[in-house]
Amino acid sequence: MAEFSNERSFALFQKDFPQWTINFHDPVELFRRQPSYTVSQVYCIIGALVCLAHALYRGGRWPFLWLASTISGIVIEGCVYFSPNGETIWFSPTAIDLFGQRIPAFVFFLYPFFYYQAFWAVSKLRLKCRWSEHIAIGMLVVLFDLPFDMVSVKFLHWTLHDTEELFAERIYSAPWSLLLFFAVCTFSFSYLFHNLSKWFGGRSAARASEPFAVRGTIPLELAASVGAAILSVPLGSTLFLAFVYPLHTLLGIPNKIVIAGAFLCVVTVFWKFDRKSNRMLPVKQSTLDHLLNLCVVGHFWLYLAVAVVLDPQEAISTGRHQSIGDCKNQRTFLCLDSFDKANFDFHCLPKLPAEGSYWYTVCGTPFENRAEFVFVLMIITFLATMIHSTLHYDYDVRFNVYEFVKKNAPTGAKAKKMK
Repeated sequence: MAEFSNERSFALFQKDFPQWTINFHDPVELFRRQPSYTVSQVYCIIGALVCLAHALYRGGRWPFLWLASTISGIVIEGCVYFSPNGETIWFSPTAIDLFGQRIPAFVFFLYPFFYYQAFWAVSKLRLKCRWSEHIAIGMLVVLFDLPFDMVSVKFLHWTLHDTEELFAERIYSAPWSLLLFFAVCTFSFSYLFHNLSKWFGGRSAARASEPFAVRGTIPLELAASVGAAILSVPLGSTLFLAFVYPLHTLLGIPNKIVIAGAFLCVVTVFWKFDRKSNRMLPVKQSTLDHLLNLCVVGHFWLYLAVAVVLDPQEAISTGRHQSIGDCKNQRTFLCLDSFDKANFDFHCLPKLPAEGSYWYTVCGTPFENRAEFVFVLMIITFLATMIHSTLHYDYDVRFNVYEFVKKNAPTGAKAKKMK
């Protein structure tokens, strides 16, 4: 794997790796260097394909939801790629990388997996208030994303800009700001996807038991899908700034307090309306339903297993990273004298990378407290398992009584005779 053997400046990187649309790398070598990254990618792709099969099986608006989620991922990653503020996230190389190796192909499977599972779970609640439904979807995506980010940053699946203020405050390696951004973008996406098709063409209301069973015409649904994917990013960004700018930027409240407070408030709002839901007896579930539910819960157990079995100190990421340069300009360059060594250093190299390097090797660092990191993942996994098992398989036992009374209630001539 010769392309991994040398350090490269940004100019040399562009010369050695022309700006082709697609670049390929040896997956075996990548697995040897970062097994957790390879496993994570494969699981995301499998999860997205299971969601696609499930969407096609369910019909209605579900296939368009999968499509809209994928387009949303393309829009979000495109905004990151073309950001005027420059690069702030650098992915480690994968088997297939796109656009100058800045975007790994598996990322486009990540969004339909993360979004679709949340919509599927919340559809079981039959909430009377649509706003609480959008909130629930956003929070389930955050729950799904948290272990993914924790493990991905710690095991060098990607590295973050060392002095970017939005990444400064983290919860076990995962930036608080990214969690809020995904929450508000998903909230916006849910709101737009639910409403655009009705605004465009007056789609008929679906039955309460199957909220996505009825769809409009294909052109209308395609327009709604593309519209939701595109508009959710500026709307979500506006909501993000509405939380962060006045409270954090102006008043100086730490991001973690602002974001944790926002999450607690919206979860409380959701809980209030969940007390008045239209939830009925669970609909009979197909094999694909069970498979999707298993994939969702398996996602949490996977990252718990990675933290238990693998050692982040053995992870090696050779690829694009923040350019090394003058310590007087740390807003642009990584300063070797003062960078944050919580997630990577250069202990596995014979010498430090040269100044100006853009393509170089970083080495994983040990957990500050492995037991604590694993325990937090255990709590998240327990909560997620309980939440999803309740959403998909649990219901109020009083529904059995209601069904019994309904079946045995006298009707017609029998009821008149009793009178």
